[in-house]
Amino acid sequence: MCESNVYLDRAGHKELLMESVDRIIPAEDGNIFMESIFGERKVVRARIKEMELVHHRIILEEIDKPEVVDRHPEIWLEPDTDHGHFHAGEEVVLKLSKGYNMKADAGAAYSALEAFAVNEGNVSQVHVHDHHGNKEINLGQEADGLLQIYVHEQGTRELYAKVVMEIGHHHHHGLQPLGLPLEIIPTDYSHARMGESYEIQVMQNGQLLVGAEVKVTYASTRSKDYPHRLTTNEEGKCKVFLSGRGNYLFSVAAQGISSTFTLVKSF
Repeated sequence: MCESNVYLDRAGHKELLMESVDRIIPAEDGNIFMESIFGERKVVRARIKEMELVHHRIILEEIDKPEVVDRHPEIWLEPDTDHGHFHAGEEVVLKLSKGYNMKADAGAAYSALEAFAVNEGNVSQVHVHDHHGNKEINLGQEADGLLQIYVHEQGTRELYAKVVMEIGHHHHHGLQPLGLPLEIIPTDYSHARMGESYEIQVMQNGQLLVGAEVKVTYASTRSKDYPHRLTTNEEGKCKVFLSGRGNYLFSVAAQGISSTFTLVKSF
């Protein structure tokens, strides 16, 4: 047996976090992902202080949260569903939010919004409407396939938001760039799962964007700022380990444009 119990050292007091852990992965953002032999998963912001593998014990130490930095508002899209996709014939509703780090600003103002749905190269303009004080897109019950939906807001800073929505099942063909001035593209569409890595590519005006900072967050984060900050490689790509529950948001900014991509997860 190679599993260990994991403890968190808080000012000298050791608190048991998880028993029978057989997988532990430190992330570059300061979080540590743990998984037990029973399938339990947990993420904690800490560093590894001590490992006593002979005694099946790992001790973690809490670390301080990073300071919040200046940030510009962003927009992002999420489906109004809990299971990560829509069934054929189901009403497809998307929520548009504005804020930062997936924390919506209820009083945010919008200007000059336009939205589009793209299905296998066919582009249709869709309507963004108000619903009980929120912004929504309703694609109705006829939508089907693997759709890319995006919203553009014009202003002193141009904002883009994109999401990929599976309507029905087994739509696993590749996704093509939409040609946005600044765009985040999944390199291989598939169902994203916690405990796996996910790769995206960034393009600007049809060219690979190398050396760009990509901020990544997730719906269940307690951090006030983006917990992940990555840099695109020579292919404009970067990869993040999915350690949090809920949807993920990727964000990139360049030349007065902010663009986001929502990775929809079923958990």
